[in-house]
Amino acid sequence: MTFTESIYRKVSNINSVSTDDFSIDWLGQSRSYYSSLKARQIEASNAALVKLMNKLTEQKQVMEIGNKHPHLQMVARKYDALAKEVAVEVANRATKQNLGNIQVRGMLMKAITDLHDKAHPTAPPIIIC
Repeated sequence: MTFTESIYRKVSNINSVSTDDFSIDWLGQSRSYYSSLKARQIEASNAALVKLMNKLTEQKQVMEIGNKHPHLQMVARKYDALAKEVAVEVANRATKQNLGNIQVRGMLMKAITDLHDKAHPTAPPIIIC
């Protein structure tokens, strides 16, 4: 079973989703995208997985907004866990052994960290004399 198929099954266990809807609404692709991947036993693209992460985080937020019902909070945690699982997959793909030598992988990790730091800068420490 591919990673993408595993994630589809987990999403569908939370909220029944057809393969066509998964392709369109969750992966941001054509109707037959997921079915084609599954038939050929290949993985979704990184771009599709990032769209999937966006959808998972959106679903998490929907479950959390103004609702403290325990079941909805549990569903929100499941969507969050899946989003993190997809993030790890994308990160692993970006830094896998055969992608480049150790310097290239280090550069990729630094670039990701730098992008994050630019998007979410932290305030410098305040020094009081």
